[in-house]
Amino acid sequence: MRRLIILILLVFPLYIFSQKYIINDSNVTFFSYAPIEDIKAESTQMQGVVDFTTQEFFFRVPIESFIFPSSLMQEHFNESYLESHLFPVSVFKGNFSNPLELDQNTQNINTKGKILIHGIEKEIDISTKLVFQGEKIIFSSQFFIQLKDFEVKIPKMFINNISEEIEIVVKGTFSILE
Repeated sequence: MRRLIILILLVFPLYIFSQKYIINDSNVTFFSYAPIEDIKAESTQMQGVVDFTTQEFFFRVPIESFIFPSSLMQEHFNESYLESHLFPVSVFKGNFSNPLELDQNTQNINTKGKILIHGIEKEIDISTKLVFQGEKIIFSSQFFIQLKDFEVKIPKMFINNISEEIEIVVKGTFSILE
């Protein structure tokens, strides 16, 4: 009996990580802290998959899914800044930089990949916290991007309204892809 329990404890974590996980729910928020006004927008439309065996991932967010406090901000964001009619999605794909530790319920992993925003692709490293709860995995990340890196132009008359550096916070839950 003792051997069976030890075998289950050794094999079960390998079984969990030999499957692909998809995003069950998500929240992507970005903040622009500027002298005149702070701007915040949220999307709950992120889709993605993580393969814990290969340590690869792929995420995408429809640009038009971001909701702003004002419809005018949302219109300017989609039409003038991110031009969602030309660049409808943002994508982040890559892999883990460090291996998962199967004996920990909570851990930070480093991800390395390419992020695509406004038709421009850049290399980026992001630290992500993973919390393992049964068959679900809760994830959260926070990182910053520079608008100039993605050729997002800010008109001079709005230079004090929109920050050049944007904070992005991503949270959600993975569940096993069945």
